[in-house]
Amino acid sequence: MALAHYQLMNKNTPVLSFEYDLDEHKAVRITGIDQAEAAPFGLADRRGDISKAELNYWWRHRAIPASRAQIKRLLENLQLDSTLELAEKSFGLSLSDRYWLNDLDDPKTWDAVNFFDNDFSDDLGFLTLGQDSAGSSPDAPDYKSVALSSPNSTLGGDLLKKWKIIDGQRVLLKSGVGFVNQEPYNEMIATQLYERLMEPGKFTPYWLFEDGRRVYSACGNMLGPDEELVAAWDLIRNVKQPNNLSDLRFYVRRCEDMGLDGDAVMDALAKMFAGDFVLANRDRHYRNFGVIRNVETLEVTRLAPVFDTGSCLWSDVEFLDVPGDFLYMAKPFKAAGMRPEDQLRLFEGHFDWLDAAKLADFPDEVRAILSRNPNIPEHRIERIARAVEQKIDLLGRIAK
Repeated sequence: MALAHYQLMNKNTPVLSFEYDLDEHKAVRITGIDQAEAAPFGLADRRGDISKAELNYWWRHRAIPASRAQIKRLLENLQLDSTLELAEKSFGLSLSDRYWLNDLDDPKTWDAVNFFDNDFSDDLGFLTLGQDSAGSSPDAPDYKSVALSSPNSTLGGDLLKKWKIIDGQRVLLKSGVGFVNQEPYNEMIATQLYERLMEPGKFTPYWLFEDGRRVYSACGNMLGPDEELVAAWDLIRNVKQPNNLSDLRFYVRRCEDMGLDGDAVMDALAKMFAGDFVLANRDRHYRNFGVIRNVETLEVTRLAPVFDTGSCLWSDVEFLDVPGDFLYMAKPFKAAGMRPEDQLRLFEGHFDWLDAAKLADFPDEVRAILSRNPNIPEHRIERIARAVEQKIDLLGRIAK
């Protein structure tokens, strides 16, 4: 067994030390706890202890998921046996937080290795975005010389994506699915909707970006200096839920425990889920909303701006010919999901902000943006726009 001696760091703060099996890609023994309060949310169990099992759970979810499209081919071409091995190559660094693994036998500094301040190669990003899938791109890097130190080694989710430095800014590019490639256009539509429902800073703006032969959605990093994104799931997963609290009320209670105002949280969630309702977002799970924490003060300062709304507008349905094609289950706040209108009704009393007049011409915006995609036929665009119009009408009635 080949062992490494790592220290989990939160920027410059040591969290804990552990021995790591480089063959099995997992922690085998925690050797010391330094500052547990600086650990990732959810790493401590219900007793407040940090176990090897919880550390490995966090580390497994740090890597690119095995369900990511084309990931098996990527690993084979790079001659790696696991996406965890890929994460090891870049110290587990991410652009969503400030955690990283410092090798105690060859220690580094945050200033020297982090990707917020230091440039990184586009080699791995080119591959994780699937830009080599055609096998003929003149820009494709040689697999034997790919620079593996990149924030793209810890980028979650199933869609093809990458971080890219554009004019000095860290920009996230995401691909759509299949030939239609609707999801990037959906993100732009969502941005137009949020501009009507929310104040600037409460949502992450997306735009279209052409890189090579394909159009992607693009967004900047939502984090300010010394900030980290804490997913809703990590806020609740190792805390016992009282029997008298619904899933929604439990999450709001956890936000209150972190110092946020409960009514303000409910209003913000009402806006996010109203947007999800209009857009028929089928994928608002516990890992794509949350809160922002300052890693220096360890205080939760605000809700995370709304992000990741591409899996909407029935992009996974091929024809949209019959009413059943428009049905989907909404999540979260019920284990098996729920009807979207039932989810929306969870926020009754928190729709005073809604101005229906601002949504009157939104279906036309949907038509205009989807029409920019040459792969979507006109009849599909029209069916989507009409369905959105019906959703807006129902939102107004539920809000009243």
